[in-house]
Amino acid sequence: MRVFFLVALMALLIGLPVTDAAAHDGWFVRVCPAKTEAGRIHLVFSGGRRGYSWSWIRGRSPDEIDLPRRFHSVARLTMRGSTVAMSGNIQPHAYVCVGFRDHIVQRMEFDDREDHQKNWNDTDDCAC
Repeated sequence: MRVFFLVALMALLIGLPVTDAAAHDGWFVRVCPAKTEAGRIHLVFSGGRRGYSWSWIRGRSPDEIDLPRRFHSVARLTMRGSTVAMSGNIQPHAYVCVGFRDHIVQRMEFDDREDHQKNWNDTDDCAC
């Protein structure tokens, strides 16, 4: 018990989170590679006069990222996802989930392009 207390105190002092690793500080995006045919997905986010774009590349990009800190206080987010055609598959399927802190806000399943506007307190499911 004493060791855990000391480790938790040290983590708190140096700024490491002591809570569940699945919790996020703000908006995050998760690509589900097992349900995604696409080799590349382009994602664009905007809200609160801020913008951010990210490209996921199978095998080279992380499957989950946090949006930049400047999005932590954004209450309503506009998101757009699009896939890139592959040889033999002109419209590959993508399965992407966007969340805020501890819950999923929007599941996006698309073959070409998909757009959404969501509030931080909206909910959806994500079966990665």
